[in-house]
Amino acid sequence: MQSWRLSCQVPRFSKSTLWKPEKLKKVASRSWKKWWLSCPVKLRHASYVVVALVLLCPRNLWAIDWPWARKPDTVTANCMLNGKQVEQGSKVRLRAKVEASDSRGHPLAYAWSANGGRLIGEGAEVEVDAGEMNTGTYSVLAKAQDAHGHAASCVAHFQVVPPQNVVAVSCTAEPTTAEPGTMVLLQAEAREQLGRTLRYLWFSNGGKIQGEGAKVHLETAGLVPGLYTITGRVEDGWGGAADCVLPVKVEVLPLPPPPPEPINLAQIVFVKSQPQFESNGQEQLQRVLNRLQSDQSGRISIEAYAGPEEANPESLAAARAEWVKRYLLENGVEESRIQVLVGLGGKLGGLRNRTLDIIWLPAGLEY
Repeated sequence: MQSWRLSCQVPRFSKSTLWKPEKLKKVASRSWKKWWLSCPVKLRHASYVVVALVLLCPRNLWAIDWPWARKPDTVTANCMLNGKQVEQGSKVRLRAKVEASDSRGHPLAYAWSANGGRLIGEGAEVEVDAGEMNTGTYSVLAKAQDAHGHAASCVAHFQVVPPQNVVAVSCTAEPTTAEPGTMVLLQAEAREQLGRTLRYLWFSNGGKIQGEGAKVHLETAGLVPGLYTITGRVEDGWGGAADCVLPVKVEVLPLPPPPPEPINLAQIVFVKSQPQFESNGQEQLQRVLNRLQSDQSGRISIEAYAGPEEANPESLAAARAEWVKRYLLENGVEESRIQVLVGLGGKLGGLRNRTLDIIWLPAGLEY
């Protein structure tokens, strides 16, 4: 093979030379050419070309990443999850994804592993089924590797948390208005979805709560009249809770109205041993009719008597009552508003034994 022998002389530069960038390029080029022509090196054809390129175009060879300047092959990987938490027993799957790259553009293969759950799929993105996992913190690991053994790994973490319970509660107070010193019954009715044991708590800005659980009492002894707030709270022990608020008014209640009393509307005197009344009886019956028409809520009681000195007193008393009743019915009074009582007078009753009373009975009066 043909070869060349070059005599090389190392270029020398004066110490006083001013090395400006534009001068440096020209001087370096001339010096390398002189050195190349005088270098006594025996080169093959291929080596000649390489050495020539190195000496004449070193910057171009560096730009194309010539072997002595090439950077090492590296792989990077970054793992991601579309969520950080999943409820225990949930059917929703997490999606795990790895973003990886090779510095020389080599194709990458992916391998996945986890310390819990079930991985579904392959490639750069998989799914994580955590439905049957216990609560806790878990990790998903991905490894990206090229065909030349270069690899990188990354880890993403997620939590399995207890399912959130939906708790609801409603409360009642009985009575809602109470006098100081009385007891108020407080009741809570709670609902939840997971069958957990519920705990009931009660709070009041006045008075004292007695008891525990869903039914308690508020003691109002010593409270000044005013509006008080009762709060009922229900907890499931896993973070699920609900509240209800009740207003309770404490005041001195007015005295109840007196019960209605009967009123004697008429006293009709009958002729001795006769079922007919005397002359003033007609006016009194008219007064009774007026009251029955003006107050439709009341009733009347016809109470008839007969004295022992009269003939056949029992039947006579009944006849007197029947006569008055028939008169009222003929004048438009409903029979349901009339009651009849018959009695016998005493030996010393005198005129009172022949007197018939018509008693007004207000609504609600038991007589």
